[in-house]
Amino acid sequence: MKILRIASVLIFCVGILSSCSTQKRVAEDGSVTRTRSTITTLKPNAPNPSQSVINASGDGLTIGIPNGNDLRAGSSENATVIANNAIAKVNGPKGVNQHRLDSLTSVDFMNKIAVHQMTIIQMSTLIQAKSLDRKVADFAKVMLASQELEQKDLKRLFGYKNVALPGTLNLNQQSNNLTQDSYLQMVIEDQQNAIRFFEVGNNSKDPDIKAFATKYLPISRKHLQEAQSLKK
Repeated sequence: MKILRIASVLIFCVGILSSCSTQKRVAEDGSVTRTRSTITTLKPNAPNPSQSVINASGDGLTIGIPNGNDLRAGSSENATVIANNAIAKVNGPKGVNQHRLDSLTSVDFMNKIAVHQMTIIQMSTLIQAKSLDRKVADFAKVMLASQELEQKDLKRLFGYKNVALPGTLNLNQQSNNLTQDSYLQMVIEDQQNAIRFFEVGNNSKDPDIKAFATKYLPISRKHLQEAQSLKK
């Protein structure tokens, strides 16, 4: 009896597999033909796979994957896309941000910090011409000098990694509405984000990223405290 049951199960499974792997076609004369369907696969180094192939491979969310340890972005436009992706990885519902931060690559980290630096530099330059409070203007000068030094170190890191720098940011809308309060709030939020990235970078297995994050983490914490003090 057991043998008969096993045989019945095997025959049933074979029938299911056969029906899944074949397609039925009915001709006008009523005859039926079956054709075996192919399985979509993505071979290594396949040139320009279609979106359907990417989705079939289980990675339809990934825009691009570096080949091996090659971290080159290829162009400033590609680097800007990578930077935007890095920002998107931390802009999500609460509870998933830390997971997304932990999944950042070295290139993600570098591009996010580059965007952070460009934002502070541009806004600190603009607020000095608008600010009526001398303390805020002086703080903006300190922020500008600090971020320019940090930017020089980051540019060297981009050179070591052979990665293209992101393009310039379009902050026209933010700059038009810039006030002392909005500037300080922007610095607070930006430094909070930078601290989160530096904390992740501080645990990076990449020694260059780790050294950079370790150097600038305490500086970002200091700037955050200064901005919060002025905002009160």
